Amino acid sequence: MPIATLADLSNLLNTLAVGQRAALPYSVYGLLFPPGEPDDGARVLAFGFAREHGCLIENQPPAQ
Repeated sequence: MPIATLADLSNLLNTLAVGQRAALPYSVYGLLFPPGEPDDGARVLAFGFAREHGCLIENQPPAQ
């Protein structure tokens, strides 16, 4: 399921069971939370969005 909007991401996060993970490429992250990494404002929005869905963000720069 391609992620192109915050609604798509919300749907994906809502389907995760406890302990499951989902990966979001930095290119998509930048579209959803502009301007993307390493912007602090984008991080605040992304971490808040994840928290609202009961999720945590694990930043993995080498994996992109």
